[in-house]
Amino acid sequence: IGTWKDDIKIDQAAVKEYISGNYPANGGAHKDGDWGPFDIRKEVIDLCPTECMWMEGDELKIDNSECSRCMHCINVMPRALRPGKEKGATICIGAEAPILDGAQFATMVIPFIEVSKDNEYENVIDVIEQIWDW
Repeated sequence: IGTWKDDIKIDQAAVKEYISGNYPANGGAHKDGDWGPFDIRKEVIDLCPTECMWMEGDELKIDNSECSRCMHCINVMPRALRPGKEKGATICIGAEAPILDGAQFATMVIPFIEVSKDNEYENVIDVIEQIWDW
Protein backbone atom coordinates (compact mmCIF):
# COMPACT_ATOMS: atom_id res chain seq x y z
CA ILE A 1 0.00 0.00 0.00
CA GLY A 2 1.50 3.33 -1.00
CA THR A 3 1.61 5.91 1.76
CA TRP A 4 3.56 8.91 3.00
CA LYS A 5 5.40 9.63 6.24
CA ASP A 6 5.46 13.41 6.60
CA ASP A 7 2.58 15.85 7.11
CA ILE A 8 -0.44 16.26 4.83
CA LYS A 9 0.08 19.35 2.66
CA ILE A 10 -2.66 21.95 3.20
CA ASP A 11 -3.48 24.77 0.78
CA GLN A 12 -5.50 27.08 3.06
CA ALA A 13 -6.66 29.23 0.13
CA ALA A 14 -8.17 26.15 -1.54
CA VAL A 15 -9.83 25.13 1.76
CA LYS A 16 -11.58 28.52 1.75
CA GLU A 17 -12.64 27.96 -1.87
CA TYR A 18 -14.27 24.64 -0.93
CA ILE A 19 -16.05 26.26 2.02
CA SER A 20 -17.33 29.10 -0.17
CA GLY A 21 -18.59 26.60 -2.76
CA ASN A 22 -16.22 27.57 -5.57
CA TYR A 23 -14.64 24.09 -5.79
CA PRO A 24 -16.79 20.94 -6.01
CA ALA A 25 -16.25 18.40 -3.24
CA ASN A 26 -14.99 14.93 -4.19
CA GLY A 27 -13.58 16.32 -7.43
CA GLY A 28 -17.15 16.81 -8.68
CA ALA A 29 -17.94 13.07 -8.48
CA HIS A 30 -21.31 13.66 -6.78
CA LYS A 31 -22.34 16.81 -8.65
CA ASP A 32 -25.53 15.27 -10.10
CA GLY A 33 -27.26 15.00 -6.71
CA ASP A 34 -28.70 17.92 -4.76
CA TRP A 35 -26.43 17.65 -1.71
CA GLY A 36 -26.74 21.26 -0.62
CA PRO A 37 -23.78 23.51 0.10
CA PHE A 38 -20.45 21.98 1.12
CA ASP A 39 -20.14 21.62 4.90
CA ILE A 40 -16.52 20.96 5.89
CA ARG A 41 -17.50 19.93 9.41
CA LYS A 42 -20.13 17.41 8.29
CA GLU A 43 -18.35 16.09 5.19
CA VAL A 44 -14.72 16.05 6.35
CA ILE A 45 -13.96 16.85 10.00
CA ASP A 46 -16.73 14.77 11.61
CA LEU A 47 -15.94 11.80 9.33
CA CYS A 48 -12.25 11.66 10.22
CA PRO A 49 -11.77 8.25 11.91
CA THR A 50 -9.06 9.54 14.27
CA GLU A 51 -10.67 12.96 14.89
CA CYS A 52 -7.36 14.67 14.09
CA MET A 53 -8.86 17.64 12.20
CA TRP A 54 -10.44 20.89 13.34
CA MET A 55 -11.01 24.46 12.23
CA GLU A 56 -9.22 27.37 13.92
CA GLY A 57 -11.03 30.42 12.66
CA ASP A 58 -11.00 29.95 8.89
CA GLU A 59 -7.95 27.63 8.81
CA LEU A 60 -8.06 23.83 8.70
CA LYS A 61 -5.70 22.21 11.19
CA ILE A 62 -4.52 18.58 11.22
CA ASP A 63 -2.72 16.75 14.02
CA ASN A 64 -0.62 14.61 11.69
CA SER A 65 0.69 12.46 14.56
CA GLU A 66 -2.88 11.14 14.99
CA CYS A 67 -3.71 10.79 11.28
CA SER A 68 -4.24 7.19 10.08
CA ARG A 69 -3.84 8.25 6.41
CA CYS A 70 -7.25 6.93 5.41
CA MET A 71 -7.30 9.59 2.63
CA HIS A 72 -10.97 10.54 3.13
CA CYS A 73 -10.16 14.24 3.55
CA ILE A 74 -7.83 14.18 0.54
CA ASN A 75 -10.51 12.52 -1.60
CA VAL A 76 -13.14 15.09 -0.58
CA MET A 77 -10.87 18.13 -1.04
CA PRO A 78 -8.20 17.14 -3.58
CA ARG A 79 -7.26 20.73 -4.45
CA ALA A 80 -6.73 21.67 -0.81
CA LEU A 81 -5.08 18.57 0.64
CA ARG A 82 -2.24 16.44 -0.70
CA PRO A 83 -0.21 13.53 0.65
CA GLY A 84 3.22 14.40 2.01
CA LYS A 85 6.35 14.22 -0.11
CA GLU A 86 8.16 11.49 1.85
CA LYS A 87 6.58 8.51 0.10
CA GLY A 88 6.94 4.83 0.77
CA ALA A 89 4.94 1.70 1.45
CA THR A 90 3.03 0.13 4.32
CA ILE A 91 2.91 -3.65 4.34
CA CYS A 92 -0.28 -5.35 5.48
CA ILE A 93 -0.88 -9.11 5.49
CA GLY A 94 -4.00 -11.24 5.78
CA ALA A 95 -6.99 -9.30 4.44
CA GLU A 96 -10.08 -11.27 3.54
CA ALA A 97 -13.56 -10.67 2.17
CA PRO A 98 -15.92 -13.22 3.76
CA ILE A 99 -19.43 -13.16 2.37
CA LEU A 100 -21.30 -12.75 5.65
CA ASP A 101 -19.00 -10.46 7.64
CA GLY A 102 -17.86 -8.09 4.89
CA ALA A 103 -14.31 -7.09 4.10
CA GLN A 104 -11.78 -7.44 6.91
CA PHE A 105 -8.64 -5.32 6.74
CA ALA A 106 -5.23 -6.92 7.03
CA THR A 107 -2.79 -6.72 9.91
CA MET A 108 -0.19 -4.02 9.46
CA VAL A 109 3.23 -5.64 9.88
CA ILE A 110 5.45 -2.78 8.67
CA PRO A 111 4.07 0.77 9.05
CA PHE A 112 6.49 2.44 6.65
CA ILE A 113 9.30 1.42 4.31
CA GLU A 114 11.02 4.23 2.47
CA VAL A 115 10.94 3.87 -1.29
CA SER A 116 13.14 6.01 -3.48
CA LYS A 117 14.07 6.17 -7.14
CA ASP A 118 17.45 4.68 -6.22
CA ASN A 119 16.16 1.42 -4.74
CA GLU A 120 12.97 1.00 -6.84
CA TYR A 121 11.14 -0.95 -4.12
CA GLU A 122 14.13 -3.21 -3.32
CA ASN A 123 13.37 -2.91 0.43
CA VAL A 124 9.75 -3.95 -0.15
CA ILE A 125 10.76 -6.87 -2.37
CA ASP A 126 13.26 -8.07 0.27
CA VAL A 127 10.57 -8.07 2.98
CA ILE A 128 8.05 -9.86 0.75
CA GLU A 129 10.59 -12.53 -0.19
CA GLN A 130 11.40 -13.11 3.50
CA ILE A 131 7.69 -13.49 4.26
CA TRP A 132 7.29 -15.96 1.40
CA ASP A 133 10.29 -17.94 2.70
CA TRP A 134 8.78 -18.05 6.18
